[in-house]
Amino acid sequence: MKKKNLQYKMVSNSVIKKSLDSGFGEKVSILLIIVICLVISYFYLTSHSKAREIYENETRAMVIELKKSFLKNTVDNLILRIETSRKTTAAYYKQSVDSRYAVLEQAKNLSSNDFRKTLFVEFGLDSGSKVSKWTVFVWDDSGKLIYVPEGYWEQDIYTSLEEIKPLMSHYRIIEHKGISCFYGYTKEHVENTVKMIIAASIKDQKFDNGSYIWVNEVINYDDGDDYAIPNLPETEGMYLSTHMTDIKGNYPYLAELEGVKKDGELFFNYYFKELNSETISEKLTYAKLYKEYDWIIAMGIQNSEIEKHIFIVNEKMKAMTFSSALQLLIALIALVLIALVVILFIEKLRFEHSKKQMELEISYDPLTNAKSRRFGINYLEKVFGEYQASKTKFPVALMLFDIDNFKRINDCYGHCEGDRVLQEIVRTVYKTIRNTDELFRLGGDEFAGIFYGVNEKNATLFAEKILQAVSALKHEAGDEIISLSISIGISHFKEDDTEYTDALKRADEAMYRSKFEGGNKVTMR
Repeated sequence: MKKKNLQYKMVSNSVIKKSLDSGFGEKVSILLIIVICLVISYFYLTSHSKAREIYENETRAMVIELKKSFLKNTVDNLILRIETSRKTTAAYYKQSVDSRYAVLEQAKNLSSNDFRKTLFVEFGLDSGSKVSKWTVFVWDDSGKLIYVPEGYWEQDIYTSLEEIKPLMSHYRIIEHKGISCFYGYTKEHVENTVKMIIAASIKDQKFDNGSYIWVNEVINYDDGDDYAIPNLPETEGMYLSTHMTDIKGNYPYLAELEGVKKDGELFFNYYFKELNSETISEKLTYAKLYKEYDWIIAMGIQNSEIEKHIFIVNEKMKAMTFSSALQLLIALIALVLIALVVILFIEKLRFEHSKKQMELEISYDPLTNAKSRRFGINYLEKVFGEYQASKTKFPVALMLFDIDNFKRINDCYGHCEGDRVLQEIVRTVYKTIRNTDELFRLGGDEFAGIFYGVNEKNATLFAEKILQAVSALKHEAGDEIISLSISIGISHFKEDDTEYTDALKRADEAMYRSKFEGGNKVTMR
């Protein structure tokens, strides 16, 4: 056996030697290099394909999350605008009622007949029109009706007044020489005014990438036909049905109605025409119920925009992959390995840098350099969670402020000057607050601050300091000097608060109290 093995080795060595002598070894070496290059190229292509798939999925997920945040923040901002508009409109109508009362008080030196004529002129009762923004009753001491709104002429004045008072938003009664007048605005008129303002603003809003916002007014919360009316120009006046389906057989309106009934809000996808186009594609939508008006406020964006971005990235990556593969086939193994390591390292650094940059941009308001609304809301949730978990219940002050007469600044000096005012006030507030405090922009000219360990007494002093610092500013707008001021509302987390929004609402009410009392004031609630 040993002899046979020895003979085999001798023969093998002889064959190898002859092969080497004939150039066989050189060919094998070249072949090995080519095979190694092919294997490396194959594994490179395979790994790159997987990396591209992961990158594609991660990019898609990240873009969708950003779109969701954009949709939700836009709808939330609209709801905040509605609430603000309701307060300001109600305040406007109350002021209108009081102002008219002051005018009528001055008319009491007139005769009874002239006073009655004044009433008819002031409220437009002699115009012949049955439609008026005012609700007015005029009668004499005997109870004889001189003027009543349409629909009340068959009742005596006292019965009519008892029925109408609960329906009024603001009203006053004035008497002079046997003539009495009840006047004011109904709640329905005030709310309809707000609805018209908001509906008009929704129609005028324009967004990039084919996104848009709309409102479905719910008539019936039960499933079925005619459950809501939309406000989009192309569908206005028609009724919606939960039985409607898209081209894929989905029931978008049923999903929307059930979602808001269950949770008050939802994200969902369905297929619909793209804005100003007959093309149908998948749409990502966020809807939220504003119960006070029975409005489902929704905003959507076509997913085709996301897929187009992914497609472009894929095409670029494919071209780079094939180019790299051709280079690998003619390169040495060492260079291939180095190139692979460098490419992966660069891609990792670029991805990490982009991610950090995006996170940084999301956390800051680009105009004022205050923290963003998204950061602020997340921070409020975090601080409130810490407050609830704490046994000592450390004081946390929440401050809201907005700029007095900011609309007038924008109207008189332009939005660029308004932006400079925002930046200057934010810089001034940052110089006043502590490093541990947080300031973020809620939207427009409204900001919020969170102050750890500041009790009610110190919070008021702290806010007064901020108020004085802003009031001391003399903002130059061309050749003019603008005096600036803000209205501040302060609240604290309380043990019976269930959400941070409870404190936020108190601060908001306090701020509007400061605004209502003339501005440049601090109100604690």
